[in-house]
This record gives sequence, C-alpha cells and structure tokens, in this order.
Amino acid sequence: MNFEGKAVLITGSTRGIGKVTARGFLERGARVAINGRTEESVAAAMAGLGPAERMVAVPGSVDTAAGCESVVGRALQGLGGLDILVNNAGIYPIKSIEETDEALWDSTMDLNLKGTFFCSRAALPALRAARGNIVNDASIAGLMGFGGVTLYCATKGGMVNLTRAMALELAPDVRVNCVCPTTVDTEMGRQEFDITDDPAAAFAAFEAASPMKRIAQSEDVADAMLFLASEEARYLTGVALPVDGGKAAGQLSDVSAFGTN
Repeated sequence: MNFEGKAVLITGSTRGIGKVTARGFLERGARVAINGRTEESVAAAMAGLGPAERMVAVPGSVDTAAGCESVVGRALQGLGGLDILVNNAGIYPIKSIEETDEALWDSTMDLNLKGTFFCSRAALPALRAARGNIVNDASIAGLMGFGGVTLYCATKGGMVNLTRAMALELAPDVRVNCVCPTTVDTEMGRQEFDITDDPAAAFAAFEAASPMKRIAQSEDVADAMLFLASEEARYLTGVALPVDGGKAAGQLSDVSAFGTN
C-alpha cells in the first residue's frame, strides 16, 4: 500500500488506534494532519511519530459542526488539499440505560456521530476534487447489540449506516467505508476490564473467548483502515469491515453437546 504524496486527516490521532494509523500512513509516504483536543496533546503525539515536514498539527474538538469545519480547514491549509479522511475520534461510555443522562447522550452522539458527519461534509469539496475516500472507525457494536453500552451501540450503529448512505450518495467520486473493531488493547479498550473486580481475570477470559485467542491490537485495526483507504481497495465502497477476530461470525460452541451421527 503506497500513499506517497497523499494528504490525510485523522481525527483523534494523538493516541491509540488513531496514532498507530497515522504512523502507518507516514511510513508509506503520506502527509498527515494530526488531530486531538489540545495543542499539547497533538505536540506530544507528533514527537517521534514521523518526519516533521510531513505532519501538520490541527488541534481542536470535532464534537460540533463549527469545530469540524475548523479542524478540516486547518488541515486543508496545512496539507494543500485532502485525499483521505479518517474519522477516528470517539468516546466509549460504559453506562447502563439508567446511568445514561441527557448530557452523556448528547456528548457521545456529538463526538461519535455528529463529528463523523460534519467532518465528512466539510472535507467533501477537497475529497471530490481528489477523488479521494473516507474511512470511518465504527465498531462491532455497530453490527450487534451489547448490554451495558447501549448508547455507544446507538452511535456506532448510526455510523455504520451513515457509511452506507454516504457511499451511495457520493459514488463514484468519493469512496466511503468503515471498520468495525472489537475491543482493542488501548487505554479506551481497557476500560471494560478495569471496572471489574479482577481486571486480569476479565482480560484473560476475553482472550479465551475470542476465536483468535487474543485481544486485538491497534495495528490490526490500523492495517484494515490503510487497506480501505488504499488503491488496492479501489472498488470497495459502503463496506462495514469487522476487525474482530471472528466475533461477528457467531458463538463458539462445544460440538460434543450435539452428539454425533
């Protein structure tokens, strides 16, 4: 996958999946706009990430339409155009329905879903001119339900169908795809283990339940994003790609329980 000379904006790229994805684009020749909420977080992420001359700092929150327009505008100014937009910024509130108030609903919807829509809208003129593409970071929680994270499922389900609708509306000029990761071994992903009585045991149980017998790493998701953004995926649009080690395929079962013929 060669991104030599391509201009890329990745929201939420100061840590975790976003930062690893930024490194992947930089290693393959791209120029990358790094986004995070603050100037300090962006500067810290950029240190040692890649060649300074191929990075642009675009701090700012993408949870409002105005914030999205500002971040995209600064990226366009710094990069001189845009070939690829990766909508990666998001939050993962682990709250029951009873624990979810209106403020949490609004803040999660604003960042996870509104941010994806309005960053994409702001980037459209440049992406159309470049015949570029958008990659959204959705979730396996956008393809199936999980109790205890109902609000998160709602935002990611919206992102998956937003991806499909945008792909149809913007074809053939702009491709739009999304990845749907399972829990990833990042600071955000570790939350679901850290809230248990025994995080180490919960982590081990999660790995044992995975068909691949391990937790996903940021590189697993980043590589899928890079593929969808690449020329090798030139005929793919509207795809919701599970990056889940087989989780969406179904449940493992003990075949001995069914007997033999």
